[in-house]
Amino acid sequence: MLFLIMKASITPLARILLIFVCLLTGWLPSLQARIGESQSTIEARLFRSGGIVYRDDATELNRQRGMAYVSYLELMPEASLRIYFKSADGSKPKSSDMDPRRASPGWDIHVLYIGGRSVMEVYKRSSGMTTVEFNQLLKLQAGDSYWKKLGRPAEGEKRLSIFGCDMEREDGLVRAKGGGSLLLVARDLDEELARRKAQQEEADAPTSLMGF
Repeated sequence: MLFLIMKASITPLARILLIFVCLLTGWLPSLQARIGESQSTIEARLFRSGGIVYRDDATELNRQRGMAYVSYLELMPEASLRIYFKSADGSKPKSSDMDPRRASPGWDIHVLYIGGRSVMEVYKRSSGMTTVEFNQLLKLQAGDSYWKKLGRPAEGEKRLSIFGCDMEREDGLVRAKGGGSLLLVARDLDEELARRKAQQEEADAPTSLMGF
């Protein structure tokens, strides 16, 4: 079934949604993985652990500062973004107690949804995550698969990655990148955004060079 999906003549984003259907119906082994989960499932788990969702526009904009995905949001008009906070000790904070100008002690979790399912997640701890926390987050996202490092592409091979991911899950469905925070993204979205950016740059070039 997966082979037929990957070979079918459909758009990359439609293929992402079909893969998520496979995850939910058990056609793929990585049922425990977080990428691909529904918004309701993610929020139920977070809220049970004392998490909240940021609802203040100023706070959201402040938390997005420096995030790698911000430059590409305009390439994803079909996507919706939610940013959550979870305290380090599991206590539930009040939204009114959150300072929009600085991060509170704990975790910010950025989740991008397409069709109501997670396609990109960023985990950032205010004090900086430890190596143990980093590895545990990867383990949570591994499901029944495992992570492998992405070396340099072989000669003649072209690897599309808008985020410059340096890790990929062995099943080929999810990629990751560390460095101060942990970014996880569906491989199809990572590649599709790279294509969209290239197309946009090609379309913008004649206008930007006008008059030279």
